[in-house]
Amino acid sequence: MKALKRDNFNYLLIPLIGGFSGGYAVSSNLWIFFMPLSLTILWAGFDKGFSNFFWGLSFILASHYWLLYLHPLTWLGFSWIISLFLTTLIYFGCAIVGGCLIFLWGYLAKKLINKKYIFSGNIINVFLKILFLCFLWAFGELILSQTPFFWIGIGDSLIPGDFYLASLARWIGSTGVCILQLLMGFWIFCLFEKWKRNLQIKGLLFFGTISLFALHVGGAFLTLPKSLDNVYPVYIWQTNTPTREKLLINNNTMNKKISIVQERALSKNALLLVAPEGTLRSDFIFNFPSKINTLSGGFRLVKNQLRSSLLFFEKGEKLFSGFIDKNRLVPIGEKYPKVFNKFKGLSSVGGIQPGQKSRYFSLKNLPNFAISICYEISDGLKIRTAIRSGAEMILAIANLDPYPKKIHDQFLSIASMRSIENNRETIIVSNTGPSGLIRSDGRIDKLIENNISENITVYPNKINQNTFYNKFGLQVLIIVFILLIMVNFFT
Repeated sequence: MKALKRDNFNYLLIPLIGGFSGGYAVSSNLWIFFMPLSLTILWAGFDKGFSNFFWGLSFILASHYWLLYLHPLTWLGFSWIISLFLTTLIYFGCAIVGGCLIFLWGYLAKKLINKKYIFSGNIINVFLKILFLCFLWAFGELILSQTPFFWIGIGDSLIPGDFYLASLARWIGSTGVCILQLLMGFWIFCLFEKWKRNLQIKGLLFFGTISLFALHVGGAFLTLPKSLDNVYPVYIWQTNTPTREKLLINNNTMNKKISIVQERALSKNALLLVAPEGTLRSDFIFNFPSKINTLSGGFRLVKNQLRSSLLFFEKGEKLFSGFIDKNRLVPIGEKYPKVFNKFKGLSSVGGIQPGQKSRYFSLKNLPNFAISICYEISDGLKIRTAIRSGAEMILAIANLDPYPKKIHDQFLSIASMRSIENNRETIIVSNTGPSGLIRSDGRIDKLIENNISENITVYPNKINQNTFYNKFGLQVLIIVFILLIMVNFFT
């Protein structure tokens, strides 16, 4: 009976603890304590079938619990009971998908390598197999980042836990950083297993410690302070308007608010005013000529199709003269399958259509921007492409109401990773927060407190120097991945 209880503990409870630890560590200052523990537990149970499923399930339950804050969706046209059902379905559905993905990864890992072989086989063969599994995981996260779902993996979630390790993204992107974290977890797992088996650990301990030290020194070197003097003052407006009330604000009221904020921006000698996602209605027109160049999130109609956009109002004009539409839409909340169109009243907002894929935004008298609207910030490939096209800084607008602080931290973590990867400063303007400036080394320069209405001036630099990652992307990692596939499956 005791043996059975111990087996159940090892099979179920330990992977649940590991997954919850990793999910909690995402975008947390406590990453250094909980993520290595989580990844060590993952490697310890990679050959135990459903243990992998429980690890992935609990990881998503911990990292994505903010999905429950979607409820109630009654303001979107859903009934209270349907809202509760959909919110619960989305939350647990994402967790189950996460569990299934880790289960499949563990299944392949078990087929590829026997755990006993790790400590008795050829060290080079073992390393190549483990490295392949790390690459497989990392490229899986990359693929998920291209889907409509806001998937937060371990690659983008390192900040603020370890800035120096994250800084290596300037060379290898967040995908490479993900590989390094998995290797670190495997190293700790090997140390623990060798210690349990009374095997010699001095060599492994020394090699791993020196490697970690070298990686951190390299990361610190990549983000050494540089002298920058191409400052472009921007005034940001955190509106703090509950999403449920936005539809009730008429254009006259919004005009009065914008007029006041524009006056404040001019008094601070700002060159540009930026407002968050969804601030303006599709029929908004200035009652007065715009007093300052203004970029504002809002909606626009294109052949009776609604689009969520970033709108540019040039100084002296009443109508917007430039725009970029949101490409990556929130499933159900903004866009749902056409088959649902026959259900009248399903959602009052769910008819938004996507815009073009390019995130490059260039207009006369403005810096060249790489634009992110809401969770488009998690798509590092499109941001990189915009930087390659000539973007001098990143502008991320969002509406994270009614979500809790956890998602604010995750948004900041991902935005910081985009800054590091591309050596660009990122302006963030969100409805309820976060809003502020992230420097090119990924560190926060200014940040408005969450859930208040506030305006501040930030001073980002226009930067044109590109990183190794921005120039070559993941070409090196892709080549290595192909070689690992060939070595592990065709030799």
